Amino acid sequence: MFEAAIVLLYSLVAVTAMAVTLLEGWANHAGLTFHRLAGLLACLLWPLTLLLFILHGSVVRLLTRLSRSLA
Repeated sequence: MFEAAIVLLYSLVAVTAMAVTLLEGWANHAGLTFHRLAGLLACLLWPLTLLLFILHGSVVRLLTRLSRSLA
């Protein structure tokens, strides 16, 4: 159940970012250029970098706590 919620949240963020990117291109009367397609791909991938930063912070905090308890 927790995994489904995470996938749903990730999908909502990615789809929202893609919709904003597509609406921006539509408002500027720009077609699907290479840069627009790269932006759409980035919309799918950027939440992964956010997740990596959050996980990195959690692991560092845990390791710090463990090293203090062993000292």
